[in-house]
Amino acid sequence: MFYWILLFGFITQSIATKFGIPFLFLDPEYMGYVGQRAFFMMGVCLGSFVMAFNISSFILNSFRFPFLATLSRTFQKYTHNNFIIPTIFIIIYVYKIFNFQYYSQLKDINEILLNIGVFLAGFFIVIVLTLRYFMITNKDIYKLFGVEHADDDQTSPIAPYMGNVGKNSWRVDTYLIFPWKVKIVRDTRHYQKYMLERVFRQNHLNAAVIEIVVFVTFITLGLFRDYNFIRLPAGGSILLLFTMLIMLSGVLRYWLRAWANTALIFLFIGLNFLSQFESFNPRNQAYGLNYAKNTIKYDRETLEAQVTNGHYEKDVAHTIQILNNWKANWVKRGVEKPKMVLLNVSGGGLRSCVFTFRTLQLIDSTFNGDLMHLTSFITGSSGGMISAVYYRELFLSHHDSLMRANQNIDNRYLLNTGKDLLNSIVFSATVADLFMNMQQFKDGKYHYVKDRAYAFEQQLSENTGHVLDKRLGDYYEPEFNAEIPMMVISPTIINDGRALHISAQPVSYLSHIPDSGNTGFNEIANSVDFQLFFASADAPNLKITSALRMNSAFPYIMPAISLPSEPAMEVMDAGIRDNYGVTNSLQFLYTFREWIVANTSGVVFLQIRDTHKKNKVENNSVKTITEKLMAPMRNVSGNFLIMQDYTFDRELQFAQSWFKGPLKFVTFQMPETQEHVSLSWHLTEKEKKLLKSASENKENKQALEELKSALKTEINNPLIVSKHQ
Repeated sequence: MFYWILLFGFITQSIATKFGIPFLFLDPEYMGYVGQRAFFMMGVCLGSFVMAFNISSFILNSFRFPFLATLSRTFQKYTHNNFIIPTIFIIIYVYKIFNFQYYSQLKDINEILLNIGVFLAGFFIVIVLTLRYFMITNKDIYKLFGVEHADDDQTSPIAPYMGNVGKNSWRVDTYLIFPWKVKIVRDTRHYQKYMLERVFRQNHLNAAVIEIVVFVTFITLGLFRDYNFIRLPAGGSILLLFTMLIMLSGVLRYWLRAWANTALIFLFIGLNFLSQFESFNPRNQAYGLNYAKNTIKYDRETLEAQVTNGHYEKDVAHTIQILNNWKANWVKRGVEKPKMVLLNVSGGGLRSCVFTFRTLQLIDSTFNGDLMHLTSFITGSSGGMISAVYYRELFLSHHDSLMRANQNIDNRYLLNTGKDLLNSIVFSATVADLFMNMQQFKDGKYHYVKDRAYAFEQQLSENTGHVLDKRLGDYYEPEFNAEIPMMVISPTIINDGRALHISAQPVSYLSHIPDSGNTGFNEIANSVDFQLFFASADAPNLKITSALRMNSAFPYIMPAISLPSEPAMEVMDAGIRDNYGVTNSLQFLYTFREWIVANTSGVVFLQIRDTHKKNKVENNSVKTITEKLMAPMRNVSGNFLIMQDYTFDRELQFAQSWFKGPLKFVTFQMPETQEHVSLSWHLTEKEKKLLKSASENKENKQALEELKSALKTEINNPLIVSKHQ
């Protein structure tokens, strides 16, 4: 019943709405499209779940209804009489699909009815085929012993209160004959007990065959999950997982009966013990790194040895050369002291991906393609960084087509940022990650395990036309020559809360500020320079998609990434520490403040965020005992991002006191709307349309005018020297 409660919560948008889980059922996507194939697959998956529910229930509870063994087509009658919950669910589900597709997706009624039709077709195909299998293979009491069925024998007495005498039997007075004929239960005490048990055992054996088929299908899907046509809609994968779990738990409870709960406890303890071994529970890894020898010690001594004035000065000098190259490009254009843009983008799944990319396009089309030339430093979190990296790569390798695309709101690059990433993650988690996953793949000379993280990277690469199939080291020269801005990706190290700075350039200065005097201040390194720390693990070979995955590893949806150190450095989403990249940008500004003041006409802090920055006081008063218990965690998690805003606002205000040049803050942000856009790796078509147009609302148009005013000198100097022209 727990599975049904979850499913009812999903389709009625009562559970996990914030993360978009209900949309996986109401707007399923298969191979990049919401249509007949997706709904047919959902129907097949739901039919499989309903039959798993009936089979498992039959195996566990048939002994409570001994009269069933005396009827013809025992399992079919049990299923028919077990119709109430599945039927109510189907009715509500179809109603919710119609409402969502018509009012939220604005689909044509004929298209909606066709989708519902193929959904029901897929559902009933599974039901009919399964019942047909039992009709052919099951043997009833007549076939086994030649005894007349109780539903045919009208002379047998009516049972008084119980189907049979026994403490485990439940009172049944009537039952349904297909479709709606009601029959009275007949007394079965004149049947031999072994006859009834033999009928049930034979039915259970055939049910077990179905469970074996489901399990084999489950494993087969996992083995061939790299093929697009194998990947079910994410909602279907959830149904498939529930199907598997309900069958496994049913078998376990059938064989162990009263010992089932004890066995489950010991099974959990055993699995928990085995999970500490790498062979049983392989850690998720970053692709491109060398894990053959975990010789890098992650301890205080190693960090202190790397956070030194020597590394600091060397890396500062290196970055100043990059800044000189950046300035030289502007001097050639006649701008002696250009404005410098520091770009910060927020996390937020595909919601942030689409909004960030469209905002970048809007700004760049206004600035004649000069946004990347104006920008010296990019950082941020999660979905926003995926779009920033994607945009920067397109600027570098597909410049002309990107500039043309920027003029059209329905361009293919923007459409790519909104493509589904969740189906692959959920499907892989369902068919592989929850069981012993031994499949591997080769990346260069290294081998890694295929899991949902691998599925995420493969899907991201496919969605973006494989332009992100690059290594960290591939960006060293373009960044050094100031052809594109420097970029720092900073996931959170969950071992100790530090940031991990992943960049093609040496950036140890983001981890260290030299003591300007003998103050006795005892600094703790608050971050780690990835290139420096993992130099012996082939750090430049890290795949860019792996760096983005580390930056976007939302808890539970994606696994934490283990890096080759001892103990293993575990990293997750950058938003845990800084959802907007403000800390990195301020550290960059502080480190190079003297150079910036001497060589630029000021700095523009450009922030693109997928949530509206607001000062909102909500009524979170607690009334019930349950609310009092939930309030501390609810309020902390619910205000997590706004607490970051409080801190960053104060830091940005302080920056105005120590930075001696002009400082301008420009923010593009998602408008507050009645329609909530889910924080997910899957978006509905309506959400995509809303996100694409959000950059051009009144507030963001004003921000664009402010940005144009701040950068008017640079805009008015046409590009003279550039490899892209």
